[in-house]
Amino acid sequence: MKSLGLSIQKQFLIHNAVKYSPDGGNVQIKALAEHDKVYIAIKDEGIGIPEEAINKLFTKFYRVDNSDMRKIGGTGLGLSIVKEIVKSHQGEIKVDSEWKKGSTFTISLPLMTTHSIEQLDQEKEEGKRSIIIIEDDKSLASLLQVELKESGFYVRHFDRGEAAIEAIQANPPEAIVLDIMLHEHEMNGWDILKTLKDDPNTEHIPIFISSALDEKNKGMEFGAYAYLVKPYQTSKLTNTILQMIVEKNEGNGEILVPRSDTE
Repeated sequence: MKSLGLSIQKQFLIHNAVKYSPDGGNVQIKALAEHDKVYIAIKDEGIGIPEEAINKLFTKFYRVDNSDMRKIGGTGLGLSIVKEIVKSHQGEIKVDSEWKKGSTFTISLPLMTTHSIEQLDQEKEEGKRSIIIIEDDKSLASLLQVELKESGFYVRHFDRGEAAIEAIQANPPEAIVLDIMLHEHEMNGWDILKTLKDDPNTEHIPIFISSALDEKNKGMEFGAYAYLVKPYQTSKLTNTILQMIVEKNEGNGEILVPRSDTE
């Protein structure tokens, strides 16, 4: 999971450096190991960020309000996701920018040996309840992953139905978070839901639909455990899943104590 998070954040920042350089220019990526930290700096020669916007840049759904930014588009979620991923790795992110001249995003992370990374991943996976997210919006999927990880879950993400079903059948999770509108011309959420509920080995797994389509009645008729209409606070999904686990455990005397990655 650590390597996935690092890959997501670096790819997003590189993509942004190109995206916000509509007139071209160089994009430089530098890495430096110093003492017990590694620093990764991504510098562009793009449109830059107004000084008054820098303090709000990592806030969820925040977008700079000017014509240059509006032409480029976006959801305002990307940088907030990157910050959450960096924080989950005990790192920091900062930005230096000059309007119309470019920006530099710098990530600092603690150095870890290959052995310590493998050991930490194994420790985090052991004993955790598994959740599978099936969602083709990478930004939202990353946000949900961070939220669920912070509540003590082991999370796997898939953006295509066939691969998700194969993983679910091989290693059934505690619960599934399912988007309805997936890649065009492939299995959609309804197809996945029907396939899983028709299989005796997977029909018992609670499925939480997460969709922009407000079709709650249809979802519940198909056997979904809960239906959340986008947009919603990610904490609402976590709380709904935790409540489901509590209800399941009430009958066998188990007490649910969510684990934190900071423990």
